[in-house]
Amino acid sequence: MTIVTIVAAVTALAACGDSAPEAKNPKAAGTGAPTAAQLEEARRLINPDNQPQAPTADEIACVARVVVQDPVVDQIANDMAQIPNKDLRQLVMTDYLHCAYDYVLDLYMRFAPADLDAAQRSCVRSKFTQLEVGRLSEVIVEDPDAGYTGPLVIQACKSGSSVNPLQHGTIPGMGGS
Repeated sequence: MTIVTIVAAVTALAACGDSAPEAKNPKAAGTGAPTAAQLEEARRLINPDNQPQAPTADEIACVARVVVQDPVVDQIANDMAQIPNKDLRQLVMTDYLHCAYDYVLDLYMRFAPADLDAAQRSCVRSKFTQLEVGRLSEVIVEDPDAGYTGPLVIQACKSGSSVNPLQHGTIPGMGGS
């Protein structure tokens, strides 16, 4: 999965999902109902690779309001893969998560190893959902393929540890650009 796909997924997460407490009140950057063109742009930003699991109409509408109707964030979202500044990428990822939390997290969970059983997958996902939106956004931006954070969480789940290694301690390379 490319950073563009993850960013699109994060955009979808930001699309007004009900799963995360912060997702219930996304910032309202838009100035009115999104146009058909803005909805289409939001759909493209959320799901650029046309994944089979498509974002909902509510997620798309939220991304249109929160991302597409804000010219600065929309430009960042369009240029996401080329932006070296992780703080700017994290800004967009946070907006995506506010709109479509479950969708983006589900896309991120695609990096989980296929050999995990259902209980282990559930445990791994729960470790990520324990993070507040800003921290999850940072994790996704700093570790887009879960190459570092994934094994930490998987080990915690396999060992039965109640400690979330993503909440405690420092993850190398994290902390902004």
